[in-house]
Amino acid sequence: MIGLSLSEDEVRDLAGRVVRESLRIGRRSGGGYESVRIGYNSTDPTCEDFALRVEEECWKVGAHTILLPYSSRRERLRFTLSPEDSLREVSPMAKALARNVDATIYIGEQDQPGWASGLHDRVRLSAPGRELIRRILDRRRVKWLYFGWPIPGAAEYYGMPVEEFRRIFFNAIRSSYSGELRELTSTYRRSLEGRSLIRISHEDGSMLEFRIDGRPILVDDGVLSDEDLARGDVGLNIPCGEVFVAPLETTANGRIRFERTHISGFGEAEGLEVSFRRGRITGFEAEKGAENLKAFLDANTGDKDRIGEFGIGCNPGAEYTGGSIIVDEKIYGTIHIAIGNNTGSYHGRNRASSHLDLIKDMRGGVVEADGVEIMKYGKPSVD
Repeated sequence: MIGLSLSEDEVRDLAGRVVRESLRIGRRSGGGYESVRIGYNSTDPTCEDFALRVEEECWKVGAHTILLPYSSRRERLRFTLSPEDSLREVSPMAKALARNVDATIYIGEQDQPGWASGLHDRVRLSAPGRELIRRILDRRRVKWLYFGWPIPGAAEYYGMPVEEFRRIFFNAIRSSYSGELRELTSTYRRSLEGRSLIRISHEDGSMLEFRIDGRPILVDDGVLSDEDLARGDVGLNIPCGEVFVAPLETTANGRIRFERTHISGFGEAEGLEVSFRRGRITGFEAEKGAENLKAFLDANTGDKDRIGEFGIGCNPGAEYTGGSIIVDEKIYGTIHIAIGNNTGSYHGRNRASSHLDLIKDMRGGVVEADGVEIMKYGKPSVD
């Protein structure tokens, strides 16, 4: 097997690219150096090591940094131990960071993806505060990067051998800078630009329509260009590789099936079928795990159940992990529909405390834009 780990040269190169190319960290336009918040999952030593490398690259370009460890096990403990009135408060430290940082980086993955199970009532108490922090970051156009890293606890939760999980992650990271990825993102971007009505159909009976009139077609290619920054597109993923757009929020109608879905913080759903009317979820059922989606929705506030994103996966090195969204939504041959927040770099109007991606394999389906087929059985129809 290949790709089980990154070489020393690859780690050094990636850390430098994150700082200099992806987020373009350095001086502020008004003078002085940028401030960068770096969070990382502290349960995996290799993740911590990479976070330290990224911090060192920030120092080389003059940036001020704060390094913050995280684990979902500790997050669960915090929600279990904290008084309810404390959970309702917006952390003054989180607010101060949101008002002062120029860029925020998170490196890792949940070490316990189902950490919030059984705690939805307590998690909901903090939802208004999370919405407030998101609004501050959006208003200030704070640059952000979510750099996925294969955390062993996540692999165990998803039922995948750790070495296989690492292989998939690192190959998807390597492919993030490939010419094939850029060609695919360019193809799908051209296919969607200037279009209005999107229709998704599938052999499993799925049929969903929505409109994208006037919304910018966005590309996650691992780099913030001058055009991106001028438009307010300040967010990145690595692994990267998707073309996405915020649908007009009241236009989604129909029904769509997702074979296997990870519900962030709460578990999985299998055979999930979701119905939309005028953009909002009107009902859902699943062969297994419908209660996990219900708990997720109960734990969040705002437009949590309204369509927020349509995305097309374009990373040829990405493979199914069983639930790691940062990789799974980038798989070439898939699409994803997200519900919830789509303000800021999405250029949408939903304000919510959550954003949930639902991924669909399109090897048995078709995507049309204004009646023109742009994807058939997971591959581009238009070039």
